[in-house]
Amino acid sequence: MTCVVKRLGGFQDRRRRYQIQAIYCPGPDLLVDYKRLAFQTRVLCPDLNPGSGSQILKSFCLWSSSEAVPGSIRTAEHFVGFLRRFLEYLKSRLRVQHVVQESAPQFLKDIFDKVCIDRKPLRFCAERLQSLLRTLEITDISDFSAVTLISNFATLVSTYSQGFTIIIEPFEDRTPTIANPVLHFSCMDPSIAIKPVFQRFQSVIITSGTLSPVDIYPRILDFRPVTMASFTMTLARTCLCPLIVGRGNDQVALSSKFETREDFAVIRNYGNLLLEMSAVVPDGIVAFFTSYVYMENIVASWYEQGILENIQRNKLIFIETQDAAETSMALEKYQEACENGRGAILLSVARGKVSEGIDFVHHFGRAVIMFGVPYVYTQSRILKARLEYLRDQFQIRENDFLTFDAMRHAAQCVGRAIRGKTDYGLMIFADKRYARADKRGKLPRWIQEHINDGSLNLTVDEAVQLSKHFLRQMAQPFSQVDQLGLSLLTLEQLESPEMLKKIAQIAHQT
Repeated sequence: MTCVVKRLGGFQDRRRRYQIQAIYCPGPDLLVDYKRLAFQTRVLCPDLNPGSGSQILKSFCLWSSSEAVPGSIRTAEHFVGFLRRFLEYLKSRLRVQHVVQESAPQFLKDIFDKVCIDRKPLRFCAERLQSLLRTLEITDISDFSAVTLISNFATLVSTYSQGFTIIIEPFEDRTPTIANPVLHFSCMDPSIAIKPVFQRFQSVIITSGTLSPVDIYPRILDFRPVTMASFTMTLARTCLCPLIVGRGNDQVALSSKFETREDFAVIRNYGNLLLEMSAVVPDGIVAFFTSYVYMENIVASWYEQGILENIQRNKLIFIETQDAAETSMALEKYQEACENGRGAILLSVARGKVSEGIDFVHHFGRAVIMFGVPYVYTQSRILKARLEYLRDQFQIRENDFLTFDAMRHAAQCVGRAIRGKTDYGLMIFADKRYARADKRGKLPRWIQEHINDGSLNLTVDEAVQLSKHFLRQMAQPFSQVDQLGLSLLTLEQLESPEMLKKIAQIAHQT
């Protein structure tokens, strides 16, 4: 904050009058700050005319938000020097030969002991950098992305004393012989993100088609729910068909477990499943894999075995990559192939762009195949730290959270196929582990209701026959009139005494 104090014309009744003119004001008008400033002015100048207080501009904001920016970073030169010292400290911390894990308070204590950087100026780094860039009138900040990242890290690490951890790795797991140090600042407590929502609003409704099991969310997000309810789908016809394929036609168990990922027979049976489905499912098929590496290995093996060539006789193949532009182009061409009647297959990855926000309505997704159980990489040090935190703070066991997370993403993937009451599609879980009760029990209720004993541990041929039967039923004429009284209600039915009584009973139960 910079201000100029100008003396106005001589003396009058031996009292000096001053006019304070604000040159830079980073925040809104703060009456409290104005009163504090006026009081300090009266203390410094006791002979100041009391009536001249109106000449002091109320927009003068020396304190950023509710706290003053430390004097050590208030000028641009001091702030740049401060960032340089902080950067040199980070460079020294990255020169490690082993993995280091510590909390935010430990990190702050170490930086204070070594370079005498206090916590308070670190908290204002992000805000002070934005102020400096605005003062310099820099509109394109892409060239300053690195220093912005460092400033944001400084602010975050000094703001939160709990719920975060710092992990410094001297190399990546894929290349353990090449030095490539990485500093991770990871949030362990998911309740931190949603806590401002609970503080600001009195009533909060959390709803989704994949909130299952619902009892784990209050524990993870640290809140006490007033009402918890799980609802099914009201359908005029059975428009979804979940199938669990656990064996190939040669009776080899299908699984994406680490021990069987390189198994030639498992990869071949996965390819045969996709090949057989491409011959009977019309329009679009979306296939999800557990990771990009796993998808690349399987696709390369399918190419060597000639499976991809046979699949392309039925449908075109498009692949999601980690490049956003390539993935957008693949999606566009995939939809174009479905529109033109050629049919297409989109190979995607769970936790990727396609699984998170793309809806495959109607013919864009007549079948979704989930190859394997999408467990997160369990050897990740960040994941291990998060599991330890959840166990200590919320008494959530490691296996419970891993299974919950995997089934949530699996449900999110297969749910891409059903986007309305008039839509229909196949949901194929290609892994024998889905047949276990602990896995199926964590699927959403609206999927569990359609899984019967005849849908468990199927072979590829059995899944193909059930798919043919289901698609033949869905091909029959179906109009909006057929939904009246079941999945759709007329105004007369909605206002009928029976329906009002039923609604009242449901409301009383919840």
